[in-house]
Amino acid sequence: MKRLPIQPALMAVLLGLVLCAHGQAAPATPQSPEAAKPRIQVSFLNSCHPAFADSEEIHRALARMKEHAAFTPDFEITRGVTTLSEEQLRAAGANVGSATRSPWVRIRRNFAEKSAIASVQYTFSVEGNSAGETLSLAPRDTHDVLEVLISSTVTGTPAQAVAADTPPERIRVERYGRGSLVLQRCGEDQTVYEPVFEEARQIFVRYRTALGIKTLVPAELARLPRPKESKSPAGNLNK
Repeated sequence: MKRLPIQPALMAVLLGLVLCAHGQAAPATPQSPEAAKPRIQVSFLNSCHPAFADSEEIHRALARMKEHAAFTPDFEITRGVTTLSEEQLRAAGANVGSATRSPWVRIRRNFAEKSAIASVQYTFSVEGNSAGETLSLAPRDTHDVLEVLISSTVTGTPAQAVAADTPPERIRVERYGRGSLVLQRCGEDQTVYEPVFEEARQIFVRYRTALGIKTLVPAELARLPRPKESKSPAGNLNK
């Protein structure tokens, strides 16, 4: 009996069926649980001893903020009272049954259009037995630096804090598209960073004077309503 030759088209169909069956039979390679988990990268910010390149960048950002305060006539002063939670009281070093009121004053000024700085904002807030000061400077060109913040904390009454001219203890540079840079006092040997802290101090003093902090802050705090008297011992401490 003569065998009929297999046509090329039929051969291609048979070959495709064989390959398809083989592909279905091949078991899928199982993916390990570790490979399925997303990778998370955590960056730790060493604010006590930042890298030399980071401290130099902080120094350059501060140098841009040393411009003379050429304000426009417009200004903004706001004041208010914030109720602190137990966690916030502990963070401020105050006893949890003590005053829960946090009076604050905020002053904002804009710069002339030709200035390299767009605006400055100063915030004074009272938390427990301490007062915090934060100076925020926003450059007009935000290509690399969005904001420079200089802050300090003083133990004592608001009047004592305003009159103290306390050197700043924390410098923060917010950058565009990159992480923040922070330098703060930590009670360690930070001699290498003293030029940066000194430059921040000079800027802090300059703007406290230009904004009239020693006069405006006490006057605005005095305009806030006094807390109502309470019969409880904890409430009496709010006075």
